[in-house]
Amino acid sequence: MLTLMHNGLIAWFCASLVGLVFLLTGIAKVIEPWKFLEHIFKLKLLPDGWVLKATMTFIAIECGLGVALLLGFMPYITIPGSILLILGLSVLTYWSTKTGRTEDCGCYNDIIDISPTTSLILNGIYILLLIAAVLLNPETSPALLWQGMLVLFTILTSYALANGSLFYRGSTGYPFIDLTPIQKGRLWQKSWMEEDINEAINWESAIIVFLGPKCPHCKNWLNVLKVIHHRQDLPDVLGIISLSTTTVEQGQEFVDGYDLNFPIGGLSGEKFNKLGIAGVPTAVLLKNSMIQDKWVGKMPKEFVDTIRAGNLKYPMSQ
Repeated sequence: MLTLMHNGLIAWFCASLVGLVFLLTGIAKVIEPWKFLEHIFKLKLLPDGWVLKATMTFIAIECGLGVALLLGFMPYITIPGSILLILGLSVLTYWSTKTGRTEDCGCYNDIIDISPTTSLILNGIYILLLIAAVLLNPETSPALLWQGMLVLFTILTSYALANGSLFYRGSTGYPFIDLTPIQKGRLWQKSWMEEDINEAINWESAIIVFLGPKCPHCKNWLNVLKVIHHRQDLPDVLGIISLSTTTVEQGQEFVDGYDLNFPIGGLSGEKFNKLGIAGVPTAVLLKNSMIQDKWVGKMPKEFVDTIRAGNLKYPMSQ
C-alpha cells in the first residue's frame, strides 16, 4: 500500500511538472499574445484569416491542459494528448528552424532565451516525465465535476484574456502588463545590443530610439531628434532599426534621405523582438547606464519645450 502511494505521488509530481510548464508558458502567451501570433504567422501553415483564432485557441488549450495535468484530471486522455502535442511541436520546431521560417520554437514566448536544440532536449525530458507518470501509476482516479469545471473555466478565461491583451495593446500601443526587459529604473544590459551599437552609446546621457524607416510616425520625430543630438546640453541620440524588416541599404537610404546627424545602428530581428518593442517609435532615456524613462509614440513635452525655447531655427514636426 505504501509503495503504491509512493509511486502515485511520484507520478503526480512528474505530470505536475509538465503541467506547470504548460500553465506558465500559456500565461506568458496570454499576457503577450502578439509574440506568439507573430510566430504562427511566420510558419505560414494557415491562411491568414485563420491565424488569430488558431493562436488564441492554442493558448487556451495550453493553459487548460496545464491545469488538467496539475489536477490529475482524466490522465488517460490528458497525458497521451500532452505527449502527442509535445511530439508535434518538436517536429514543427525542427522543421521551422531548419528552413529559416523561425529562429526558435516560440514555446516560451521569449520568457527565456533558449536555442532550438535546447528546446528539443527539454521536450524530450517532458515526454519522459509523462511516460514515467503513466508507468508509475497506471490506475486513475475518477474524474470529478469540479475539476472539469475548473479546466473549462481556465480554457474560456485564457481565450478571453488573450484576446483582451491583444485588443488593449492595439488600442493603446502599450501592453496591459509590461514584461519587456526595458523598464524604467533598470540597468541597461549590453547584451541587448550588438557590440558596434554599444560602442556608439553615450552611457552618461543618451536617448536610444527604435525607429522604422517606413513608419510615418517616426518621420515626425526626426527633426526633433536631430536638434536634441545637436545640442550640447541635451542627451546624445542613437537610432536603432530592425534588420528583419529593413536591409542595410534601406537603412542608409533612410539616413541620407532625412540627412540624419545622429548614428543609426541595425539590430537583428531576434534581439529586436526579445526587447519587446511594442511599436515604433519607442525611445529610452539613459543616464549613467540606467533607464530613466521610456515612451512610445509621443515625445516628452519637456524635451520639445526646451528645444523650442532654446533653438527655434530648427523646424518642428509635431
